[in-house]
Amino acid sequence: MKARAIGMLGLAVVLAGAAVFLARNWIQEQARPVVVQQAAEPENTITVVVAKDRMTFGNTVRKEQLRLVKWPGDAVPEGAFTSIDAVVGTEEERVVLRAIEVNEPVLQNKLSGFGGKASLAAILSPEMRAVTIRVNDVAGVAGFVLPGDRVDILLTRDRSGGAGGTNANNLITDVLLQNVKVLGIDQDANEEKDKPSVAKAVTLEVSPQQAQKLALASQLGSLALMLRNLADAEAEQVKTVSTRDLSVGEANDPPTVAEAPKKAPVRIVTKAKADPFSAVRIVRGTDATSYEVQPDSRPSLALTPPTAKLAPAAPAAAETGSPATGTVVPAGPTFVKPQTAPLGGAGQETLTPGGPQQAPISLLPPELKAALN
Repeated sequence: MKARAIGMLGLAVVLAGAAVFLARNWIQEQARPVVVQQAAEPENTITVVVAKDRMTFGNTVRKEQLRLVKWPGDAVPEGAFTSIDAVVGTEEERVVLRAIEVNEPVLQNKLSGFGGKASLAAILSPEMRAVTIRVNDVAGVAGFVLPGDRVDILLTRDRSGGAGGTNANNLITDVLLQNVKVLGIDQDANEEKDKPSVAKAVTLEVSPQQAQKLALASQLGSLALMLRNLADAEAEQVKTVSTRDLSVGEANDPPTVAEAPKKAPVRIVTKAKADPFSAVRIVRGTDATSYEVQPDSRPSLALTPPTAKLAPAAPAAAETGSPATGTVVPAGPTFVKPQTAPLGGAGQETLTPGGPQQAPISLLPPELKAALN
């Protein structure tokens, strides 16, 4: 019994010692300082001068504003300096022409030459010119145009040449130039300027030919500026605007009006007018003659009872028939003048064409009257 207890006690001591040993090793491992291996420097590097502090337009370049950094040899920007002495010099100083941010490489095109000044001539791009135009608070976009912005130039003129005074109906507006860089406002060329101010003159960076256009346009009419988005660098196709293009109440984006469906052509059929004349046909044997009588001017036919039977005419003159039967066949219509007065009134002449209906002879054409007489 004692031997078993002694064995159990010895096993517990061994396990406790192992636990203490493992815990001690883990604590030492956590407390060991971490050694950071520095990345190996690129083999092809060049020392470049960068700005230690922010440098603004017109400031003199000082040595304490610069420092040297290692720069990848295949990524060194053009015009970078490799030593601080090359930037500062010994006798004359340089002037900052364009703002330089912290840790930005110092480039030659952002500094003037030794003894130079912060002038427009120093910041002009190669083969470009500076030209100044006169503006006012409206033409200058209320002073919101600042150095470094991009603008379009508008020209408003009288297309008739102004003979006899300016006529509003002859005014037109053209976009003369697009995407022109603003160099300065009045006498301020600092691109760090961020507060708008009403200007009287704006200096632009243009080509020699564009400068000629601006000089001529300033004599022909009035110039105005249109401020552009800096990200919008593409020229647009524009057209000349005249007074005919102005409309009242036109929205910024006029709605698109759908084209109305075309209606099918309607055929107009004109009915022929009724003939205002009534035809009277007279047949004599094998000959037939037609006469026209206006019905609207014809009075109503007078009806008279038959007063006497038609007397047979001489066979040779008016009748033909069979001698065996004695049948009388009229050779044509027989017109008689009745002895009694018609219903239409006394003394009215009527025509009885083989029946009781009668028409006034006075309404018949002269040829028919002559035939009846």
